[in-house]
Amino acid sequence: MRRLAGENLRDRSTTRALDATLLRRLFNPRRDRVRGTGWLDCPNCHEHASQDVDDEMRFAALLTYRLTPITRKRVLVCRRCGYRRPATDEELRRLETGGQPIRRAWLVPIGLLPIVAVLVLTLVVSNHNTAADTGESYKSVDARPVADIGFQLPVEWNHETDVDSSPDIFTYTASDAGGRFQMRIRRFNIRVAITDLIGHYRDDTGINSGGLPLKVPTTSSTKVADQDAQKLSFDYTETGDPTEITMYAFLHDGVGYTITFRAAGKDTIASYHVIADHIVPTFTFAKSETPPPPTPGASPSPSPSPTPSPTPKK
Repeated sequence: MRRLAGENLRDRSTTRALDATLLRRLFNPRRDRVRGTGWLDCPNCHEHASQDVDDEMRFAALLTYRLTPITRKRVLVCRRCGYRRPATDEELRRLETGGQPIRRAWLVPIGLLPIVAVLVLTLVVSNHNTAADTGESYKSVDARPVADIGFQLPVEWNHETDVDSSPDIFTYTASDAGGRFQMRIRRFNIRVAITDLIGHYRDDTGINSGGLPLKVPTTSSTKVADQDAQKLSFDYTETGDPTEITMYAFLHDGVGYTITFRAAGKDTIASYHVIADHIVPTFTFAKSETPPPPTPGASPSPSPSPTPSPTPKK
């Protein structure tokens, strides 16, 4: 029993010694490197001897890997007797390194730089929605003759224009191969206000739609094709299938536009935002639109004829 107790005490002592050694290695001051040297009078051995300028530094560390220096102080070490003392500014000015005055040192987190670089690279890759991320390849297209607006579209999507269904609204439609994800661009060939455009939020719903919002959903401000736009989104069901619509409404050169994304099914809803977020920033107008004709009944009143000046009497 005594032998076991003695072994336990030795084990605990060894563990404490290892812990203390590890803590000293991680956080205690240590001689980092010699910053310079020169000849000074040593206050310990009273000899005019060579003195080394050492940096003593504390580090934040992970195990034995130094992350960043925390504190630094410069000490003078006598080469004759080994005496160490803090270096004064006056003494440092009298010493040199490589024939040059000892310059001020900066605490640079060298150990953190590789970690920061990896984190930044990971963040950029995770947030960069490229074609490789979505499995999509894009091509540049335009919505003519509906509108002279260009954008990028997945290469396998189908698209068509409809300029005959309504004399006042021209429509461009694009969709994926299964028709589960659709995009529509509408150009309003009449004078409209932004509130009128927002009121068209139900244009892509039908008689089999359920759970539609009775009032216009809350909108948020954004930009489309460098124009101020309003964005809204809502969920509903189409023949029992969960469906989501996101719509953008804006004016350009007095012409009203809506861009609607409609996703049907849980899988489509979960993934369509990536494609929509890629398409929307690519919208650009090729040239200025011709303003639509004035609303009927808004013809300007005729100007009165000027009254002839009276002939002066002789």
